[in-house]
Order: sequence, then structure tokens, then C-alpha cells
Amino acid sequence: FLTWLIAHNKPKDAKSLVLGLLTFVLSVSLLGGIYGMTGYYKVFPHLVNVMDPLFLLYGPLLYIYIFVLTQNRMPKKYFLHILPFVIYIISFIPLYLKSGDEKIQFAEYIFLSEKVPVKGLLMQLGRVVYIAAYVIVSLILVRTHEKKIKDNFSNIEKISLSQAKRILYLFLVVLFVALISFFLGYRFSYSFSVSNNIIGFFVGILIYALAYSTWKTNSIVTKEMVDEKLLKAKEVQNDAKSKGRTIFILSDDKLNKFKTRLEKAIKEEKLFTENELSLAELSKKIDIQPYQLSELISRVYGESFFDFINRYRIEEIKLRLQDSNSDSFSLLGIAMDCGFNSKSSFNTAFKKFTGQTPSEYRTQTLVRASG
Repeated sequence: FLTWLIAHNKPKDAKSLVLGLLTFVLSVSLLGGIYGMTGYYKVFPHLVNVMDPLFLLYGPLLYIYIFVLTQNRMPKKYFLHILPFVIYIISFIPLYLKSGDEKIQFAEYIFLSEKVPVKGLLMQLGRVVYIAAYVIVSLILVRTHEKKIKDNFSNIEKISLSQAKRILYLFLVVLFVALISFFLGYRFSYSFSVSNNIIGFFVGILIYALAYSTWKTNSIVTKEMVDEKLLKAKEVQNDAKSKGRTIFILSDDKLNKFKTRLEKAIKEEKLFTENELSLAELSKKIDIQPYQLSELISRVYGESFFDFINRYRIEEIKLRLQDSNSDSFSLLGIAMDCGFNSKSSFNTAFKKFTGQTPSEYRTQTLVRASG
């Protein structure tokens, strides 16, 4: 049911379809544990090990989902990620061709042994490492995407991947639980079926977390996020770094000229108070290219566009709080007027740049004024 809801979520796109398929695979794979625990393997022996290979789709589908989320396209040759799943199925063809009685014996060896067999333990360890590798690569994708966002936007809540990142960390927690469960099953002698059901409980939590994330994840800006010239400039710089040298596109004269133009726009015109200010918009207002502005902020101020703009916003808020005329205004009202578009982003930025919460700073300011 959740698979159907996710796959039909609006807008209907590759991201929703991949997430729906991942939820389906997670859900169906849980039937394997129920199949062994209830004894239905004796009634339908030819289903033995049919759902087991689905575990090898967890990692690839999760990675493809994150890739589509951050790149707005399917990864090249994405079907190659399914090869281990196919190979695994092929390796079990001899089992699938056996009689019902032979399959029952195999199932009882796996599910009902007094402790997790060494072979089963090693196989599960391999699966955990395999899935964990995909989760880690997916986390790298998310973090790279977050850096790209901060280099181009002053407000990032609407295009943040924090929900996806939490899902990835939850996957790592489930994998850790799986490791502990299988190890304890091997060490303290309880059956593979018990281990499966412990893991199944946490996989169930994962399913609901994925479903919840569908309604909480905002649409991601992709092509508009990074100007083509910025991409070309970064490619040049990356190529230079790989050769052990650094290339700066701006000369010192241009750097100083553009710095003066930028600081005039920021300090005198207070462009940072625009809630949805982006690198592309600011570069247009001061008549320089986005990649030049990006290099200017990086070289002169040593920070991302996101931090550069929010630092000025915080300084403006601090000035207003020192003015007694601002006492009748709420902290959030002042923050919104200075460019922030949410309470959480304001609180986070204020704490980062001042080491205090906004309310602590205001109280301290009032005490100083009265003293």
C-alpha cells in the first residue's frame, strides 16, 4: 500500500518510482522471516530462498534514489548495480531445482539451527558490508550536494536533503543492529529465525521512515542550482588541483575591483535582506559572472556563499537588537526582515556566528542597556 502511495506521489517522476520500488523490496523481503518463523516453508517449500536475494537490492536502490534526488537523472549504466542480485539468484539455481523435501531440509538447517551457522554468519557479514558501502557512497553524494547548495544559496531549508540524510543514518543503524544480532546468534546460540525477526522489526521502521520522507522531502533545485560557467570554472580548478597546482581566474586587480563592488551592494544596499537571494541573483545585481563571485567569496572571505550572506544578516540583527526601538518587535520578525525565512535557520545561524541563542543575546543586550 505504501509502495503504491509513494509511486503515485505528485509529481510522478523517477525519484518517486525508485523510492516506491525500494519500499516494495524492503516490504516483500520481510516475508522471508515470517515464512521461516511460521513454518509455512513446509506448506510451500518451493518458496524457500526466493525472497532472500532481495537484500542485495537494498543498497543499489537506495543509491539510485539518492543519485536521482541530487542529480535529477538516473546514474549511467545503473543496471550494472543489479548484477550481484542476478548472480546471487543464478548461484542458487541448484537449490531452486531441488525437490520440496530437500528444500525443507535446507530451510530447517538455516532457520532452526541452535545457533547461526558460520556459513550463514559470513554470508550476512558480506551483505552488511555490501549495503553499507552503498549507504556511505550515498552519504558522500548528499554532502557534496549540500556543499553545492551552500555555495549558491543563502536560504537552503526548502532545498535541503536533511531528511534523506537521516534515512541514510537510519540504514546504518539497522546494519549495525544486524551485525550485533547475527554475532549474538552465533555466540549465544539462538536461531537464524530470531535474528531475522530482530532485523525485520528495524526494517519495518525503515519502511515507515521512507514513506514519511516522501511527504516531507521538498523538491530539489538542480540545473538552476549551479550556473554553467561556474561548473566550467570548477572543472578547470579541479583539473589544476589534480596536477598539483591552483588556478585562479581573477587577477588581483579584478579581485579588488569586484570586492569593492560586492561590499558596496552588501553594506550600503543591504541586498542580504532578500529572503531568497542566490549566487546567480547577486552576481547579476553587481554585474559579474556567478563563477567570479564564487571565487571572490572563496578567496577573500574563505567561506561559502551561504555563510557569507548569513554572517551579514546576523550582524544586521545584532545592530537592530542594540537599538531600543526594536524592543517592540519579536526576534523572528527582525530575523525575517533581515533575510531569514524560518525560525530554525535563524537560530542555527545565530548560534554559529555568536555562540549564543538569539534570546540569550537579546537579554544580554537589554541588561547592558539598563546598566
